[in-house]
Amino acid sequence: MKKQFPQLTDRNIGSSRDTSFEQLIMSETNGRGVDLVFNSLTEEKLQASVRCLAPRGRFLEIGIFNLQKNNTIGMEVFLKRTSFHGVMLSKVVSGSIEFKNKVHDCVSEGIATGAVRPLSRTVFSDTEVEQAFRYSCHDGDDGRTSENIV
Repeated sequence: MKKQFPQLTDRNIGSSRDTSFEQLIMSETNGRGVDLVFNSLTEEKLQASVRCLAPRGRFLEIGIFNLQKNNTIGMEVFLKRTSFHGVMLSKVVSGSIEFKNKVHDCVSEGIATGAVRPLSRTVFSDTEVEQAFRYSCHDGDDGRTSENIV
């Protein structure tokens, strides 16, 4: 991530393996929180993500687990005039061609203006499955390995 965005420091990157990201975010924003949360975390990490919302913040739930389990968030968060939205990423893939084109146009415009910067990835062909597996198991892998299957 720091290679793609050299302006980032360790203080800008938190771990989602526990709730320590909440303390980092609140410290770095002087207790304000953030305007937008993309969440797929569950249980106590879901609650920590909710607490990271700034006044008038928007929360986008992109994981299906919390929605299917009807997990609660607590009503007090609405005192900060926040809004919550469930985003079904699978609908983007299965949506109409018009919807897909609109998403494509928005992303393309974001890339053109520099607001969106594609992450680097490593792509392996269908004949390189073993190499792809070995690469993904390596400590240096950043989780963006894909296999090109035709």
